Amino acid sequence: MLRMKQAGIGVAAAVAAPLWLAAGAAMAQSVPAPGRYRCSGANGAMAELNFTVGPGTIYTTTKGFRGTMSVHPGTGNVLFHGAAPQASYQARYSPGPPPQVALLTVTGGASSEAGIVCQMR
Repeated sequence: MLRMKQAGIGVAAAVAAPLWLAAGAAMAQSVPAPGRYRCSGANGAMAELNFTVGPGTIYTTTKGFRGTMSVHPGTGNVLFHGAAPQASYQARYSPGPPPQVALLTVTGGASSEAGIVCQMR
């Protein structure tokens, strides 16, 4: 009887793990596609936020500073590491067409749209 219960727990855990992984994979995004992104907000162009992606996970600001990007495993948000002003934001990437990045602000663990969208040009 004990072996059957232990086996049942093992089967339940084995089934639950792939379901959890599948749910996590659905949330996961990728870093933005390589190219130049031009940003705009409610009041028009925001050239100071423009950036170039590539090679790989590297991004370069309009002032020539470089940083890297990664994807948060829990939220799927794109994280900017290093170079300001992008480093003060997180982002949601949409492959498009055209590819675009919506910048997010994060306060107390909750992300909200910053009203800034950067599209590949």
